[in-house]
Amino acid sequence: MKLKAKVLIIGGGPAGATAARFLAENGVEVILLERNLSFVKPCGGGVSLSAFYELGIPKTIIKKEVKSIRIVSPMGEKVDIELKGGSLAIVKRGEFDRALRNEAEKQGAKIIEGEFTSIMNNKNYWVEANVGEAKYEIVSEYIIAADGVNSKVRKALGIKPSRTFFTASEYIQGVNSEICEFWFGSSHAPGSYSWVFPATDGISAGTGSFEPGQINILFERFKETRGIISGGQKRIYRIPMWKGDLYNKGKVLFAGDSAGQVIPLTYEGIYYAMKAGEFAAKAIIEEKADNYKRMWKDRFQKRFTLMDKLRNYFLKDNTSAERLVALHVRPEVQEVSMRLWLRKDSSKEGLKDYIKLFGKFLC
Repeated sequence: MKLKAKVLIIGGGPAGATAARFLAENGVEVILLERNLSFVKPCGGGVSLSAFYELGIPKTIIKKEVKSIRIVSPMGEKVDIELKGGSLAIVKRGEFDRALRNEAEKQGAKIIEGEFTSIMNNKNYWVEANVGEAKYEIVSEYIIAADGVNSKVRKALGIKPSRTFFTASEYIQGVNSEICEFWFGSSHAPGSYSWVFPATDGISAGTGSFEPGQINILFERFKETRGIISGGQKRIYRIPMWKGDLYNKGKVLFAGDSAGQVIPLTYEGIYYAMKAGEFAAKAIIEEKADNYKRMWKDRFQKRFTLMDKLRNYFLKDNTSAERLVALHVRPEVQEVSMRLWLRKDSSKEGLKDYIKLFGKFLC
C-alpha cells in the first residue's frame, strides 16, 4: 500500500504525538507511524503540572499531584522541599502517551501501527514500513524522527547513536509514598541517582548507572538502602545523554530521545520531548527546517549547558553529592531550583539567579 502526507512522524511517544497534534491543528496532513501502540516505556511518570497548561494536555490523565520532594545524600542526610507555586503530576506512562496520540488523532492526524524499515530520499522521502503482514510505502516532504533512544531512522541515515546510561526500575504495589524521593550515592547510583515516585497503588522505584553489568546489583542495593522489601517486574532501559549536536538532517528533524534531549543532572525527558515536538512542528509549518535548531537553542541551550556542568561536578563523587544536598537546605536555593526544574522558568533572570548560587562549582 502507498500513502502520502506532508509530514511523516516515526515514533508515537510524547515528542511524536505532540508534533502530530500541532501539525494537524494547523491543517498539515500528517501520518504518525508507531511500532507498538501498546508499548509502555519504563518511567517514573513525573511531569511538571505547568507542562499541562503550557502544552494544553488534558489534566484528567493525572493520577496524583505531589506537593513535596525529598533529596537524600550519600550519608543519609534528608532535605524535604515543599513545591511552592506548583506541583509534580504523576501519570501512568502508557495512558499518558495514548492520551497525547488521541489528541493528535482528534485534530486529524492519521495513526498507524507499523515498523519503519528503510528510508530513501528522492526529492521527497520514501519510507518503507511493515504494517501487520502488509508492506507500506509512505511518501512525505518532511520526516520527524521521534523513535527513541534506539532510533532506527538515525541509524538508517548513518548518524552515530547517542551515548547512553542504563536504568533499572520496578513498579511495586503495596508500598505507599506521597512524596518524590531522589537518593544520591555511589554505592547504588554512581554518576546518577536513585528514585522513588508515588504511583496509583504503589511506587515506582529505580536507579541509574553507566555500567550495564552492574545495574541489577546497584538496584538491589538501593532497595536495601531504602528499605524496600517487596518487588515487582524489573525493567532495564537505556537513557540518552545530551550532547546538543543533532537537530535535523535536511528535512528529517529529530525530537526527544532520538536527539538525546534529556536534561543532564535530573535526567528529565518528557517535558523536553514534548517541547521538541512542538518546535519541530512549528519549523515545518514555517517551511524552514533549520528554524527548529534555533527555537530549541533559544529556549533551552543555556539551561542544558548549565545543568551538564553541574552534573559533571555534583555527581562525580559522594563528597560533591553531599554538597548538592546540603545546599538545598537553604530556602533561596530551593526557590531557584524549583523555578527551573518544576515551573520551567526560562527567563534570563532565572538562569542568572541559578548561576549566582552555583557558579563557583562550574569552574
